[in-house]
This record gives sequence, structure tokens and C-alpha cells, in this order.
Amino acid sequence: MQRKKWSLTQRLIVGASLVYAVVFLTMIALHPGSPTFYQAFHNTYQIIAPAFACVCTLIYALRGQNLSRATRIGWCLISASCFAFAAGQTAWTYYESVLKVEVPYPGPPDFGYASAGPLMVLGLSCLFGAMPVAGRARHLLDSAIAASGLGIFVWYFIASEWIGKIESPQSQLENILSAAYPLADIASLFSALTLLSAAGGRGTSRRSASFLAVGIILLAFADSMFSFHNLNDSYHTGSWFDWGWSFGWILIGYAALLPLWSPDKREAALESSSLNAMAVSSGQAASGLSVWNFVPVATLFRLLAPYLIAAISFGLVAITDFEDSSRSTAGHISDRVLALGGWLIFLVFMRQIFTLLENQVLTGQLRAFNSNLESKVSQRTAQLSSLLRLTKAVNLTRQVDQVINEAAQHTTQTLQADAVVIWSSDNDHPELSIPPQVHPEDLRKSHPNLIKFLTGHAAVQNITHVPLAQIPNLSENAAIWPGECLITPLLWQEQPVGMIAALRWERDFDDDEPAMLESIGVEVGTALENARRYAAAIEAADRDPVTDLYNHRAIHQRLDEEFHRAERLERPISVIMMDLNNFKRFNDTYGHPVGDQVLKRVARALESECRKYDVLGRYGGDEFIAVLPDTDSPLAMILAQRLSDRMSHESFQCDANTTTVPISLSFGVASFPEDSNNRFELITLADRNLYTAKLSGSGITGTTETQRSHRALRTEGSFDVLDAMVTAVDNKDCYTRRHSEDVTEYALWLAEELGYSDATQRIIRIGGLLHDVGKIGVPEDILRKPGHLTAEEYEKMKQHPQLGALIVGGVPGMETILDIVLSHHERWDGNGYPNKHRGEEIPLLGRLVAVADAFSAMTTDRPYRKSLGWDVAINEIRKGMGTQFDPEMANAFLAAVAKRQPGKTSPSQLATDDAEDALPFSQKQSEQSPPLAV
Repeated sequence: MQRKKWSLTQRLIVGASLVYAVVFLTMIALHPGSPTFYQAFHNTYQIIAPAFACVCTLIYALRGQNLSRATRIGWCLISASCFAFAAGQTAWTYYESVLKVEVPYPGPPDFGYASAGPLMVLGLSCLFGAMPVAGRARHLLDSAIAASGLGIFVWYFIASEWIGKIESPQSQLENILSAAYPLADIASLFSALTLLSAAGGRGTSRRSASFLAVGIILLAFADSMFSFHNLNDSYHTGSWFDWGWSFGWILIGYAALLPLWSPDKREAALESSSLNAMAVSSGQAASGLSVWNFVPVATLFRLLAPYLIAAISFGLVAITDFEDSSRSTAGHISDRVLALGGWLIFLVFMRQIFTLLENQVLTGQLRAFNSNLESKVSQRTAQLSSLLRLTKAVNLTRQVDQVINEAAQHTTQTLQADAVVIWSSDNDHPELSIPPQVHPEDLRKSHPNLIKFLTGHAAVQNITHVPLAQIPNLSENAAIWPGECLITPLLWQEQPVGMIAALRWERDFDDDEPAMLESIGVEVGTALENARRYAAAIEAADRDPVTDLYNHRAIHQRLDEEFHRAERLERPISVIMMDLNNFKRFNDTYGHPVGDQVLKRVARALESECRKYDVLGRYGGDEFIAVLPDTDSPLAMILAQRLSDRMSHESFQCDANTTTVPISLSFGVASFPEDSNNRFELITLADRNLYTAKLSGSGITGTTETQRSHRALRTEGSFDVLDAMVTAVDNKDCYTRRHSEDVTEYALWLAEELGYSDATQRIIRIGGLLHDVGKIGVPEDILRKPGHLTAEEYEKMKQHPQLGALIVGGVPGMETILDIVLSHHERWDGNGYPNKHRGEEIPLLGRLVAVADAFSAMTTDRPYRKSLGWDVAINEIRKGMGTQFDPEMANAFLAAVAKRQPGKTSPSQLATDDAEDALPFSQKQSEQSPPLAV
């Protein structure tokens, strides 16, 4: 890591300190100038160091960051101690260098000197009291052992000598004061060592404590040497050990400057705790069995230093006392020295007791730590397993709603949350918005204000904590809930695509769980965006590139879905097939680009008129299809008419110089269940009705009752076989199928007018549908010939009744319709075919169908002529009474026609009028049953 550069102020302070030290050491070594000059310089120079320390410690006490109240008071007391010593040194300088008199002892300087020691001890005690409690007794005892050892040494060699020289009250006060100095230094040293032992770590706090302790050691050293030399009357200003005071105060000043220049970045608390030391030792022990691998050298020295100091100090005192020949007990160690040794042993014993107690406490803490760690590891493992299951679940589906549902359920399990809410709101792209997904679902009803608060919450970029008590109107008891809500974005490539919130009612989330929720946000956001892109790709594959409607494949898929839904719910469904009239003319005249524009125009018009839940598609080149859920046949006819009216207002103009070309559509309608119970047949019927609408020019054609009755007959196997032949004929001549259905319809009108029974009407229905089955043997070129037939061709055409009778006669159960099939071209006057029967020789049902057959032939377009109008065809029937038609049958037919709406060219057109009559029911049905949304 790159070190922080020093500021100009820092460089100036360090530089000045170095100059101060060099000058001071030079003056002590060389003693330049006269003794008076040297003494004045030395006394004045000694004021600078404590004054410097006073200013530094006071600044740190006032400006230091993250200091406790006890720590600030401690540094203020240390600053006062520095000031007291500086004041004492100033008074000393005044007496010795200004007044040039001997400094009185005790005198004013001693008030400053003597005050500095207690103030320093009190300040260090405050600093020690602000440190962590862990191991405090051990640190105190370590320092007490070391300080006691030094104290024994100082007491024996210095203090006891002064006490022994007490001669008078005045000299007694002087000697007690002189002995108090080293004792105060011992107390300060004890406090400094205790502070240094408790500081721990490797940060700025450790360095600051080291500077402070070393500074006090230098002060104690200087005081001890002063007392020793003063005892022997050998002290003079500028002695070689005077640097101890100056350098000691400078180090104390730097002890305050270091935290200001390089503040700690909240070093881990474990760094100074025994647990951390044990963890470090355990980690190092793995590399070997040597004690040096268990405990670092610096730590080992710090542990042994108090014992070494005490042992060395007591050893020197005991040896000296043993060899002291001035005592009467020479050769023996005195009782007071033995008592001091006992005191040291007592301190060591207490140190071991407290160590054992502390180790027991630490062992319990370590066990609790391990148990908690195992629980955390187990919980974390379970969360990671749940996260893995969530990742699999959200990535195995390609449906957006399923991704959201799986994410909500698995997030609840992973975080052990009481509720999870996922949502998004994209104002720029509303189609990408996610409705709120709530798990469990009953939360939506029990806490609607919570859902409203979350979905209205501003988008967040990072994890956000929201206490439940801060959510307005959550519930009556929200204010006392201790739980919280975590909100984080769903991210895809670092971009938010939604939001997820996890809630707990009774407790907050653990420290590592927000990070887990952020990981979930990334996983779910990625899966959600992938599902969206997959849906967009599927949508693009399902859409016709020209009209943007569903293509042929997709419309069959949607029809299958809607048809199964209609079957399951027993609801109707309709299909409208649409064909663009004369579309080939657009392409041939204006080109395919213009044709594409026409298709787009038609698609937009259909979309504007259809309901939002209707399904539109482009079925073929110029064919469109509409799937209408929950729509019966009458309502489908109304919708088709509405679309036709809308298209009647559409036109296309290629440019300003071309004429306006109208755009029109033909419509074929089929419905479930009225027309078919099979979706494939439903499409076939709609397409057949579309074809009929185009040929007739009516524009809209639905399924007639005759067609429905026709399908009902298909349950009979024999009829189905013959009907397949009619279909084969229709494939050769598209006129046949529609003609057969119209003949059946007209014949049933006549049968109803004559009052025939249901059984007879059923025979007429079957016979009408199959009466031209014999045309299967007529060549296709004759059936499709656009002009009049030649005599030879006509003779071949006249054979179809006999061929039909042969076919029908060979099918079991079809005997009842033989008269219709064989005789429907016989004439009343005997000029018909194939048998030229006349009058009542012709079978009754043959005469009936002959009228219906002739009317259908006249009112239907043929390849060689256009259809006749309704009135013209009626007149032709009237003219043919007694010649071509049985008069009774003709009169009954005219009466039946008069009861129907005149002017219609085919019975299929009557379906539109039936739909108009059914409008109120259809509207009511549509309103009551909302269909599946598209």
C-alpha cells in the first residue's frame, strides 16, 4: 500500500525535533562557552520539550477523533502534567539563570516538579480505564510485578539512603521530597507499562502507547539519576543524563501527534483481545511444534519482561544486601528484603491465579464462539443450498410469471423470511412491468398498505433496510413490531429490472443475510431478463413479419388453447375466416410492396374493431382469421358485419395520381359447439363458408341449419360414405355442395308447407344432400364447362340419376331415397329423364325435389351463366306448373317462398337475420363471461 505523504507542518515538526535533539546532544557533549552561558542555555532549553508535549497532548485531547470522555480527560491530565513540569523548569531557570542564586529546596520549582508525577499517573489511569476490560487484571499485575521490581531497586539504592540521612525536620522534609520523586516515577512507570501492555495490536494506538511508555521510562531514568547524583552531591546542570527529561517529554508529545497524523481505521477489536491472540497462535502452531511458532518473539518478550525485571532487580538488591558489611547481619539477607521478595512472589502468584481464571473465561468464550461459528456455518450452508435451488428453479423456466413465482417461494425459504414481494414498474415500457408477486398470497389481503408502500417505494440501487415500524399504516400494532424489511434491486448486467423485498415480523435480519438477498437479486434479475428475451423471441417467431399479426402456426396454437378452454368451461367460441377480395389485382397492378401496405392497412383496421381478447392472425397470403373466445354464432355474425362495415370505409391510393381502390373482405363464420365439436372441422367449416360468401357475393356467410343437420347425419356410417362421394364431386365442381344444401333447404320448406311428418322430412333431407351423388361418374370437363353442353355431353350428364341410384341402392339403409336420386329430373309432362315418366307415375318425393332442384339451379351462379333473381325464378316456377312441375308441388312451393323473406338468393343468407334477432342474448352472454385475455 502506498504510504500517505507528510504535510508541510508534519515535516517542520519532525525537522525541528531532530535539530533540537542534535543541538542538545552537542551542547552536552562539548560544553561550549562559559559555565554561566552553558547553564543558562541548558535551563532554557529544558523548558521547550515539556512545553511542546503540553501543546501536543492538549491539541489531541481537544481535536482527537472517536475519543471517549475518559480518554479526553486522561490526555488533558497528561497535558497538565507537562505544563506543571514546564512551570517548574521555568521557576528553576529563573532562580539559577536570572537571579543567579541557588535554587531553594524545597522551593517553587518543586511544586511544578512534584505535581507532574501525580497528574501523569491520573492521566495514564484514565487512559487505561477507557481500554477494553478483557485481560485488565492480568495487565495490572504484569505492570505491578515490573514496577515493584524497579521500585525495590530504587527504594534500596536511593530512597532508603535519603531516609537514613534524616537529621532534622527541615532536612527530613527535604529528604522525603527527594525520595518521593523516584516513587512517583515508579508509579508513572507502572501506569505506562500497564497502558502499553493493554494497548495490543499493531496500529497507531499501539505506537502511541509505546511512545508514551518510553517517554515516561526516560523521565523516570532521568529522575532516578538526578536523585542518585544529588544524594552524592555530584549533580550539576547539564549533566550527561539530562537528555532523559527532554527526550522523554518529546516522545510524550509525539505520542499525542501520531493519532492526529495517522488515525486508526477502526482496527478490529479482536486484534487486541485474547481470542484473537489464541486464534493467531493456533494458526501459527499448525506449521510446527516449536514455541516460537506458537507465540511471536515480541509477544513472548512482553510476557516475560515483568518477571525478568522483577528477578533482576530483586537479585541485585538481595546480592547487595547479602554482601553489605556495614550491617550487623552481614552474610545474611535482611528481613525487609525478604519481605519485598515475598511481595513479589505474592504478585506472581496472583498473576497466575488471574491467568487461570482468565483462561477459563476465554475457554468458555471460545467454546461459545465455536458453537456460534458452527451454527453460522450450518446456517450459511443451508442458505447457499437454498440459493442453489433458487438458481436452478428460476433458470429452468422460460415463463416470466413462473420465474417470479419460483423466486418468491425460494427466497422465503432461503432467508427464512415471513413474506417476500417482487415487483417492478417501468413507466417508459409498461409492457415490461411486473405485477406485485406476493408470497404468501394472503399477505395481499391482510396487509394491503404494505404492498402499496413497497410498490410505491423509490427504486434503490443497493440493499436498503426499512424497519417495519417506519412503514405507515402497516397495521395497528406496527409501531411495536421489532422486525424489518430488506429491499434490493433485481439486477441484469448491473441494471435494475425490478425489486425484491424480504420481511420478518419479529426480528431483524442477520449481518450476512443482506448480502444473500443481493445475490438473489442478481440471480432472479438475470433469469427474469432471460425469460423476457425468450418471450420476445417466441413472440417474434409467432408474428407475421408484414402485418405483425399471429402467423399460421401461432394462430393454430392459440386456437387450440382457446378451444380447450371453451371445452373445459363449456363456453362458446367462434372463428371468422376472412379473405381480401381481388388482392391479386393490387400485386399485379402496383407490385408486392404496395400489396404489403394493403395487408398492413387491413391488419390495423381489424385490430381497431376487434375486442382486446380476440385473437387475430394472418392465415395465408390474403387470408386473415379471427378467433373469438366466449362468442356464439349470432354474436360472431354481428362482429363479422361490423368488420365488413369497417372495411367498407377503407380504400388505398398508391400516390396522388392513381385512382382510389376500395378494400373489401369476405367473411366465413363457424362456431363451437353449434357447428362442430372439433377445432379442425371448425376451421374447415369457416373456410367453406368463406368460399360460399365469395362465390355468392354476399360478403358474410355462416353455417345454416341445413349444414348443421347434414353434420348430424354423419353419425350414420352409410350416409358418411355417400357424403364423401358428394365431397369428391364438389372437388371437381364447386357448385355441387352448395347446390345440394340449397336443394335440401328448399325441399324442406315444401315438405313443411305440405305438412309431411318428421320421418318423411328426414328422408327428404338425406335425399336432398345426396341427390347428385351420381355426378361422380360425370367427367370433370363436362361439370366445369363454362358454356352450353353439346348433345353428346348432355347425354352423359343425363346418366347421373341412374348412376346415383345404382350407388345408393348398393348401400344398406339408403333404399328410402332411391326415388329422389332417380326421379328428381323427371318432368310432369313426361319429357324428363332418365325414364321419361309423366304425372303421378313420377314418385311423390321425386316430384317434390324436382321443384327445389330447379329453383336452386336458377338462383345459383353457374360457369356458363349468372344466377337469376329471386322474382324471375319464382315466375319460372309458376310458368312450369303442369308442364315441368307437379301443379300441387309448385303451388305449395310458391306459398312456402312467400312466407320467407323475398329477395334472398340462397337460404344461407337467412343466418344473418337470425343473428340480428339473437343480439340481446349474445350481448348479455358476452358481458357475463369475461373471456381469456389475449
